[in-house]
Parts: sequence; C-alpha cells; structure tokens
Amino acid sequence: MKKLLFILLLALPLWLGAQPYEHGAGIRAGYSSGLSYKGFLLHRMSAIEAGFYYNPHGLSLSAMYLIHKELDPRGRWLAYAGGGFMGAKWEDELAPGLTGGIGLEYVVHKTPLTFGLDWRPLLKLYPGASFDPLDFGLSIRYRFSL
Repeated sequence: MKKLLFILLLALPLWLGAQPYEHGAGIRAGYSSGLSYKGFLLHRMSAIEAGFYYNPHGLSLSAMYLIHKELDPRGRWLAYAGGGFMGAKWEDELAPGLTGGIGLEYVVHKTPLTFGLDWRPLLKLYPGASFDPLDFGLSIRYRFSL
C-alpha cells in the first residue's frame, strides 16, 4: 500500500502538468505589438484570443477562435491554429477584416507564464482589400484562474 501511495504521489505532478491553463493576459511584440488575452473554452483545448495591437498601418482590435493540440505528454508545448475578425483604423480609415493565426506556445509549469511564437496574416476587406502576410510575433502571458 505504501508503494502504491508513493507512486501516485510521484505521478501527481505529471498528471496536473498535462492540464492547459484557463486564462492568460500579456503582451505581443512583432509586426503587430500590443496587449492580448486568451481564455480557454470547451474541454480546454479551444480558446478565444482578443487583442489590441499597433502596427505600421495603425491600431486594430481582433478576436480569434483557436484550436490547440498538446505536442508532448506533459502539456508544456501547445500548437494552435484558428482565425477570426478584426476592426482597425488603418491609414486614417476604419477597416474591417479577417485575421488568422498559427503558433506554438510553451507553458512554464513552475511559474505562471507562457511564451509563444506565432504568424498572423491580416486581410483588410474594406475600403480596398489588402493582404498583409508578414505579421510574426513573440508573446509572453501571465496565466491565472478566475
């Protein structure tokens, strides 16, 4: 019985570590830089990410739905992809558009931080459609529960 209890106590941190976090807020630096928030939803493998960013075109607000996949059994590496909508003030014009996202995120288990690298192409729809494929960035977020 003592051996079984000892094994369960040793395995507990691995089991707890495999759970993705609930919420994260932080900054993103890259072509578009600013503040971001990510909150996990259904079964904790899908999330909504909202951001307020500045890039050479101007300011934008975005919201994306992201699907995540654990890349290791301990849940430290997450790959994600998804898309959503943005509203921007680019070159002194209000511009609705679409945004996508593909990224890789590292969850630090001993501290409440995550680090990410992503690619987010932007498609401005109006006035005059334009595509901006060069939005790469690094992010750092503080993880928390409500």
